[in-house]
Amino acid sequence: MGKSKAVWDASDKVSLNVGDTRYEESQKDSEYSSAYAQYYNSKGQVAPTFGLNPGSQGPVHGVFQIPTGQKPTSVWVTSGTAITTIDGPQPGYLVLLK
Repeated sequence: MGKSKAVWDASDKVSLNVGDTRYEESQKDSEYSSAYAQYYNSKGQVAPTFGLNPGSQGPVHGVFQIPTGQKPTSVWVTSGTAITTIDGPQPGYLVLLK
């Protein structure tokens, strides 16, 4: 566990996967998720702290545009600064959705 907060959000760090197709937030999607987070906070809900540790908590909102009728199968959350860098895919966590 670190000693200071690190900035974190879903943009460039999370993908929503439908089978073998990976969907990431576009810049516009990121703006939508930021607007939703502000709306969520205005309704008295817990606002995200946008940090990893120590004591950080969510939620962090993400917007992913997938084709109508498609069902997400997994989510990839990278532990790096981006899903893929010039060194290739970054380490992270694959969460299977049921």
